[in-house]
Amino acid sequence: MSLKLPIIYSTRCSPKKVTCFILLLMLMGYLPFIIYDMYVTSVEIKFYSIHMEDVTCNTNEFMCIIPDYDPYDPQVRQYLSTSHVIQCGQPQLYLTYLDSDGFIHLNKTTIRNSGHKESDYECHYSEIFRTNKSDDKFSLGIAQMFRETEKIRSSTFVLVRCYLKKAELVYETGHAYVPPPSAELNEVSRRQGYDDTDRPSVLIFGLDSMSRLNVIRQLPRTYHFLTNVLDAIVFTGVTKTGDNTFPNMMALLSGINVHKWNNKTSTFTVERPAYFDDIPLVWDSFKDSGYVTMYNEDSPSLTIFNFCASGFKDPPTDYYVRPFWLAMNSINNFKSKDNRCYGSTPKHMYLLDYIEQFAARMKYHRYFAFTFLTLLSHDDLNEVQVADSDFENMFLKMQQGGQLNNTIVIMLGDHGNRFTELRKTDIGRIEDRMPFLAVSLPKQFKHRFPHLVAGLEENRNNLLSWFDFYEMLMDLAHNNLGKKSLVNRYGTIGSSPFRWISRNRTCQEAGIPDEYCICARETQLNTDDERVKNAARDLVAFINSDLLGGTVSQGLCSPLSLKRILSAQMLTLGPQVAQPRGFRVLYRVMVQVMPSKALFEGTVEVTAWSKQGRIVGDVNRINRYGNQSHCVTDSIQQLYCFCTDFLNGIR
Repeated sequence: MSLKLPIIYSTRCSPKKVTCFILLLMLMGYLPFIIYDMYVTSVEIKFYSIHMEDVTCNTNEFMCIIPDYDPYDPQVRQYLSTSHVIQCGQPQLYLTYLDSDGFIHLNKTTIRNSGHKESDYECHYSEIFRTNKSDDKFSLGIAQMFRETEKIRSSTFVLVRCYLKKAELVYETGHAYVPPPSAELNEVSRRQGYDDTDRPSVLIFGLDSMSRLNVIRQLPRTYHFLTNVLDAIVFTGVTKTGDNTFPNMMALLSGINVHKWNNKTSTFTVERPAYFDDIPLVWDSFKDSGYVTMYNEDSPSLTIFNFCASGFKDPPTDYYVRPFWLAMNSINNFKSKDNRCYGSTPKHMYLLDYIEQFAARMKYHRYFAFTFLTLLSHDDLNEVQVADSDFENMFLKMQQGGQLNNTIVIMLGDHGNRFTELRKTDIGRIEDRMPFLAVSLPKQFKHRFPHLVAGLEENRNNLLSWFDFYEMLMDLAHNNLGKKSLVNRYGTIGSSPFRWISRNRTCQEAGIPDEYCICARETQLNTDDERVKNAARDLVAFINSDLLGGTVSQGLCSPLSLKRILSAQMLTLGPQVAQPRGFRVLYRVMVQVMPSKALFEGTVEVTAWSKQGRIVGDVNRINRYGNQSHCVTDSIQQLYCFCTDFLNGIR
């Protein structure tokens, strides 16, 4: 019998086999990552070759260089013209006036020259009141007849009507005056001697749609007075933070970024509350610090807080002039042929006169005043020139009267002109983004706080936004005037230009959206470029699907189609300008669409991983739309809608 030996199986493998096995496992584990990395690289190489190969730059080139165009560049000259002077004529005699102490008078000189006796006229005044809890209504008090000088009783605004021989209405106008502060307000705001330089008054005079370059062109006398007489510092790098007045002035007056992310559209949209009473505004901080406050805008339908909103339930400031403007706009008699007039008086003079009265009344009080003129500058590039001498005279009178001795004067635009033919040009696009801003400091303030003057001087050519100047206003309201700030910041964005701001700051750090960033390097592209055509189609598709929304399916607005591409640029935002976000490029395209013939400009972001471009920020309409969008009430949709009843020939 043969002996079978037991087979012994070893539990140990050779070291070489173990190593090979481990390497195999590691290879199998890393293989998906290797394949994915190769895929990513191939996608990025393809993206680079299509979109970025013709862009040559280096990191140092992305230091933000503020554009500095000649205001009278040949591109611009064809759009400049001389506006007709205001000619109100004499649709009615100037029969009454209201003096600075609130006494209403008959203008006896005019009456004598009218060919009638004083007894032939019967004049009544009605006080103008703000309707309780409403910013859009006013009421009139009981009409009071007067023949001699009479003190108006309760209000600071009156509507006056005069009748000839008790029958024929021959005169209707409004008057406003600035009463002294109430006893309580007088006590907290009145200056105690001259040692009050650390609490200067602040007067802001705003002009709608005014760029720095257009102020130099249209308002040379005012610009000269600001810079040569008031020694104002003009800032060349201020850049807007939103499309129109609202987002820009909200940044200045509240420090709030009103652009909120919309998950449905994957875009930023502007949030606007119905009422603004619960939003802390900069004048609230001044009021808490013992300042008198005033707010005055000349165009009731277009004001910052009332355009597509309801404004305030309660008056936001101590002196609030909106009821007066509502009453003036309600007058339908004795209109001038020149629509820039109320009766025989240019409309803008009512605003300027009130500013002068207010500054004179508050000469020995601390105050914060925000005033804003829209009617002359909003719709036309050149028309504001007719008021140049009037603006200069207003500042001159206040200076000669000593009313600016302890007052910081700030003159500003909210953005540049957005709708004129100039806007189609490269310079016009930059002007739209870069509003005017000048700051004049009183002499004693400059002497006491030279470090704040140095800060403004150092930042005058820096990249700045309205969020920065909100911080400056809050410094003044809170007496934060030392070399080192007592706070990091008051809002969530921005740095006070009273102190050092890095020249390498990004648009993102300043709160400036990419589409308005003036630091981007631009590469002009041919409108026949396939990349441009794709971006243009993406832009029009976005307008139809997201901005017009359900109005197209409801039959209210016509769908828009691309007619032609007017211009296109590739924007390169380097690391010193905007935070990098991987492989992406921005295309700015200007298009015309049908059937509205509207001109739109938008910025389209294309990434290595997107099949369709994403719209970045606002889509700007750069020509007027008139009543094309009468069928919708939403302020955003009005910019893009072409009502279908125009197609059917109904209108």
